Amino acid sequence: MLPIVLAGFAAGTVISILAVLAEHFAPNTTGYSLYGNGAIVVLALLAPWALYWGWTWVLAHGGRALEMALFVAGLHFGVGMTIVIDTLLYPQRTGLTILDALPGFTLTGTIWVIPSALVAALAYRLFTTRLPLSAWSVLAAAFVAAVLVIAYWVGLGILAGMCVAAARRDPTRRTRIGIALLVLLVVIGNLPYFPALVG
Repeated sequence: MLPIVLAGFAAGTVISILAVLAEHFAPNTTGYSLYGNGAIVVLALLAPWALYWGWTWVLAHGGRALEMALFVAGLHFGVGMTIVIDTLLYPQRTGLTILDALPGFTLTGTIWVIPSALVAALAYRLFTTRLPLSAWSVLAAAFVAAVLVIAYWVGLGILAGMCVAAARRDPTRRTRIGIALLVLLVVIGNLPYFPALVG
């Protein structure tokens, strides 16, 4: 059980490092930019992608719902490391300590991991028990995800859950499905920024 939590934590920490790097070092343009607050899109896009890889890994090793939930718990706190890293390396004011980062550490995943994981779990359940994986169902899922992307990108969890179901059905295509998922996440996850991209 502990290795699953640690795997989730490690994945979340890598995402946190990438988000902090984007926040402070990404090019700053007048349109679309990852610099500053724009870096939150890194958390929004990579958390569902990490869910996909973590859950398919858990299922490939005989895990079930409990192990999937443990991965989410680890990912939740790993993504929370964004606040810890930012506080230690780039404090917004002098005198900040690790204790000041604890609320953010515990709550950041509540925004970027938990809602997406709940939606992903629902989509996974539906696509493994009730809905067929067809071109029409994939299109419908992408449409719903695009509509829900305005609510802190929570709709992206639908895509992750659907892809986990697809990879469970055909484990030999796990990598290809993961790459396709990343493309979908980037395209649909950036819909709120579309005006800036074309402006």
